Amino acid sequence: MSRRNRQNDLLKVMKLNEERSKELSSQFAALKREQAEELATGEQFFRDAPDGIAVSGGDGAEACAMDSKWPRRRLQERSWDDLLEEANQRFGKETAIGFEDLLTQEELQDACDRWRTIDREFALKTGLRWKEFGFLTVAIALQCVRQYVIDPWLRKKRPSATSNDEKGHKDDPEPGWYYVDTGKILTNRVPFDAQKYGENQTIQGFLEGGDHRLMTLGHDPVLGWVFGTMNIMTGTLTRRDFASAHVKHTAAGNVIHSRARTERIVQEVVRRVSKDGLDGKLALGCALLREGIHLKSDVGTKRSLPLPGIGAVSPEAGKMLAKYGIDTASVGTEVSLAMLVNCLIAMMHRWTFDGPPDEQSLKFHEVRTRKILLYSNLIASSSNILVTIFTKNAKLLDVGGLLVTIVRLFSDVRFMCKIRDEYVRGKIDGRFEGIRREVDELYEKTFS
Repeated sequence: MSRRNRQNDLLKVMKLNEERSKELSSQFAALKREQAEELATGEQFFRDAPDGIAVSGGDGAEACAMDSKWPRRRLQERSWDDLLEEANQRFGKETAIGFEDLLTQEELQDACDRWRTIDREFALKTGLRWKEFGFLTVAIALQCVRQYVIDPWLRKKRPSATSNDEKGHKDDPEPGWYYVDTGKILTNRVPFDAQKYGENQTIQGFLEGGDHRLMTLGHDPVLGWVFGTMNIMTGTLTRRDFASAHVKHTAAGNVIHSRARTERIVQEVVRRVSKDGLDGKLALGCALLREGIHLKSDVGTKRSLPLPGIGAVSPEAGKMLAKYGIDTASVGTEVSLAMLVNCLIAMMHRWTFDGPPDEQSLKFHEVRTRKILLYSNLIASSSNILVTIFTKNAKLLDVGGLLVTIVRLFSDVRFMCKIRDEYVRGKIDGRFEGIRREVDELYEKTFS
């Protein structure tokens, strides 16, 4: 049963109890009126009776008669299933019952006022103190220094655009198709770095349309771990549109030789890993290691690697982003440094905790810590966007910082809402617990 159905069943039973209480109240009111009428009739009879006439029944016969007319009955406890069945019979099984069906307008307004009071209490307990505005100022300043000083400096310090991964690797002629010997995987150059073409006319211009790092999936920071690894094991390269080609290691270097079938590449890799025993698994491990080495060598160059998936979606967009310095290295550096600043500020703020060491106080301090980080990230990212727009310099755009801010926006707000809900629920549960104890005491005194 879903949570919504359980809540509707609970409200339906509460509505049943409310209506039964009203019915009992009406019955008691009718009984009270009847007793008052009988009492008035009796008093009038005594006033109208002649002097000297004896009136019988003064020994409590009327009270006995009333007891026989309205016999006392002990309350019978009923199970939840019985109450729910009766509620479904009265209101209908598919009928939805809301809180507005149980409460009057005054009661709803009182509940809203009480909730707002509790919410204000939570805001006061988790609001930033004066000393914490200092942490906020320092956090904003550090993020701005990172954006406009450290990130550009690190971008300029990158080595040349040429990867040093191919130094020391050789081009061993490979006789087979869809297969590279395990012993040559780590020593050969990666096939998706090939830019020369063989004599086959059908393969000419295979990588035209963009830089080879954008055009080959082996250079993608994410997809490369799949396609690049398979390319290394099979001596092939796979283009951004998933078309593939054979790469031959010749004395003149790697050349794009002829067309290959991508599905055949996948089949051969799966067959090799599953059928060739230890050698197949060792080949896979060597290919993964070779892919990692090559990506590591390329990511630190001035051209770096394209953003994950951008080559497969649009090489033109990848070229435009690379023109403004938005690539895997720059975004990764911005994300890392933004998270480092957040981590330092969070650690320093947690050291200032001076409240009682109970769980609720620690959670309130954690909420204030997250507010400092969230506000500082939002202010720094917003100012960065404005600076980028006004200066018309896209190279100043802090993409990594924006990603960190977006992630924090979701995670921190979700955490704050969770703590607030716990606080409000605790206050309401405490109030209802007191009411429940009073009802239990009254029940014991009345019916025990």
